Amino acid sequence: MSRCYWVNCIAVLMGVSACVDNTAHFGKNIDGTPTLGDDGPWGIAVVGTDYLSSSVSVLDRMERELFFEGVVDSGSSPPGLSTALSGDVALPRAFNSNNWLVLLDRYPNSVLTLLDPHDFAVSVQLSVATGFAANPHDFVWVGQRKAYVTRYETNPSPGREPFDAGDDVLIVDPLAGRITGRISMATYVDATPHSLQARPDQMTVAKGIVWITLNHLDAGFHNGGQGLVIGVDPATDEVRQVVAIPEVRNCSGIVYVARRDALYVSCSGLFAAGLDEQLRQSALVAIDLGSQSPSATIFAYGTEGVARPFGFELDVARERWLLVVRYGDMAADIPDRLVAIDIITGTETIVHLATSISGLGGLLADDATDSVYVGDAAALAPRVHLYEVADGQFGFLSVIDAHPRVGLPPRHIRFY
Repeated sequence: MSRCYWVNCIAVLMGVSACVDNTAHFGKNIDGTPTLGDDGPWGIAVVGTDYLSSSVSVLDRMERELFFEGVVDSGSSPPGLSTALSGDVALPRAFNSNNWLVLLDRYPNSVLTLLDPHDFAVSVQLSVATGFAANPHDFVWVGQRKAYVTRYETNPSPGREPFDAGDDVLIVDPLAGRITGRISMATYVDATPHSLQARPDQMTVAKGIVWITLNHLDAGFHNGGQGLVIGVDPATDEVRQVVAIPEVRNCSGIVYVARRDALYVSCSGLFAAGLDEQLRQSALVAIDLGSQSPSATIFAYGTEGVARPFGFELDVARERWLLVVRYGDMAADIPDRLVAIDIITGTETIVHLATSISGLGGLLADDATDSVYVGDAAALAPRVHLYEVADGQFGFLSVIDAHPRVGLPPRHIRFY
């Protein structure tokens, strides 16, 4: 029986009015199986948050509309939810065929929540705090019973319980709700007077290696070291590659483009350095994986194009256009903007201009439907804006209200 049938039955039994209607729109073959394949992605999750409360909704990929509002939120207490969601909830960067909808409750809760993809019931909650506010930033499956979690914070008083140092990649068995090990990232921090931390952030898997960006900042975010991307072999949990990018600072977003056999990384520079210096430190970086020793080159500097720092989020459409936010400036009344940069020609095009300062929250390219989803946290009408990719152009299609009942602005958009 299809997953869509069960989701709709549960919605009816619960009296949930948040579903758009009682018909599943994931698309089914004549035998009832999803047209997108049983391995998914089955849908698109959207986290709405004002950083005081949060709610998770699901969009239908084929119909490109709201399917289910509020599958879980910070005010709900469904069975299995021992720790209520905070207002700082995010989603993993990478999709995987396990299909669990994984929530990262970041700071200070430091909890992973796994929702069953068939009915969105809470299946597992796992604290990754180990005695301190660990601030998990990303999650990626590396096996049926194994996943990595980047922990952004460092424990000021380690040694009181296993695996409690922080500033690491935690190894977990998500289905058992168990921590099994850790991979320290502190080893790769620059030796400076500023007491830098690795601050591991986003992850992606390419050519059998898990690639991890390090923000590489001090405790107060005032100072930073060179850009760093670490490659870990999930078969051995050992670091295999360290890619240093001395020209940049504060690297976060990461995607793999198979056609180019390259990673692309977004680096924002130091916000505390002042705009001119930040722009010199901000860039999109290409890391060539075609050789035994990956090499990094600057693909685009922050000083180029609209001359604004590149943001933390990065995606790619049709393996041709890098999608990245260019941060705005509140003092200068410059809003955020989403741009598409042609990997072949380097041409930069504005896709979406935010309706407010710091207004863009989440972006996702769905090549199966030639779609780009952009979260815009406009104060009066927070919406997900939908664009279609055709002939190298990004045409506006519609807006989706992902949280019509609670009005929360979209901040994270990911496949599950």
